[in-house]
Amino acid sequence: MLASTARGQVTAELHTASRPQIVRPEDGERRILPDGRAIRLKVGPAATGAGYLFVGAEELPPGSRVPRHRHELDEEVLIVQQGEVTFLLNDTAHVAPAGSVVYLPPRNWITVENRSNAPARIMFVFPRGAVERCFQFIGRSVADSAAARAPVQTPAAAAEERHSCQMTYRSP
Repeated sequence: MLASTARGQVTAELHTASRPQIVRPEDGERRILPDGRAIRLKVGPAATGAGYLFVGAEELPPGSRVPRHRHELDEEVLIVQQGEVTFLLNDTAHVAPAGSVVYLPPRNWITVENRSNAPARIMFVFPRGAVERCFQFIGRSVADSAAARAPVQTPAAAAEERHSCQMTYRSP
């Protein structure tokens, strides 16, 4: 239900009962991706109760890279927090120092590389909270990774993974 206030603002029923939170650098569910990279799930439906938003973070050691991929449905914003990162957007390389923001529309190819000799850190933001679930599927918990336990993949889970991820990978 919408209502107008005296100043002309429109108010609506809240989509979530979540509360404001501070998510510190060490906070968030840590997941280990198949290539060994570690990410943190910072803001999302499971992490904070967010209804429409997902934010993750990743440390990029020197020489590391996020494989070439594209998001079929989602816009993405990447924020370079520390270091210098090279982004291959479609087929063009761009060097982005700390403080840079990269906007990626859907269906554009991206590869993220740390070609420097120093660690880098990025945050990634999606307008669809279901992307959090995608990273829960493709990454393993730290405990499962340490024990070399493979995730159990049922047909229903595979379908949910495809729906939540909406990503395509391609060889370089």
